[in-house]
Amino acid sequence: MSEVLNVTKRELVGKKNNQRLRNSGKIPAVLYGNKEDSLSLEVCADEFGKLVRKGAKNLELQGDATGEVVMREVQWDTFGTDILHIDFFRAAN
Repeated sequence: MSEVLNVTKRELVGKKNNQRLRNSGKIPAVLYGNKEDSLSLEVCADEFGKLVRKGAKNLELQGDATGEVVMREVQWDTFGTDILHIDFFRAAN
């Protein structure tokens, strides 16, 4: 059984907007794969941190994007304390 993660679509992208997003307790993410357009998303840092500590790899997205995904890559800061960005890959239907 996969873990459930709530996501929100983000309209503003770019370095400054991502920094503002991180300062507000969210993490920028991207959802791609399965021959569909990619989506820019934001994820609650606390909620995602709990899933990372559990070791979850397969997730079920809810909110502005839905479906089963695989955590493809998690980008950490230099010291390995804060998550900077997440890549999600759509699971094949």
